[in-house]
Amino acid sequence: MAQECVHSCKGLCSALSMAEHREEEALKEYRRFASECDYPEVAEILTSLVADRERALRTLRDKRQELAEKFDVIDRINDTFA
Repeated sequence: MAQECVHSCKGLCSALSMAEHREEEALKEYRRFASECDYPEVAEILTSLVADRERALRTLRDKRQELAEKFDVIDRINDTFA
């Protein structure tokens, strides 16, 4: 899933969306591995990785939401001058 950065973030940024998608896919894999794992130490490592990926995914979603709100404010300001 290689995508080029368009270098024009407003409404076109795919970097955060792609990163979110990859984190979601990694989470699915790690959860599946952890649920199927019979070796406690490995299951513990995988569970830890799930927690790390969940934090990363939350960060990505929060930042994407923050940017969407920022762009919305900018749009509303620009609309007042149109």
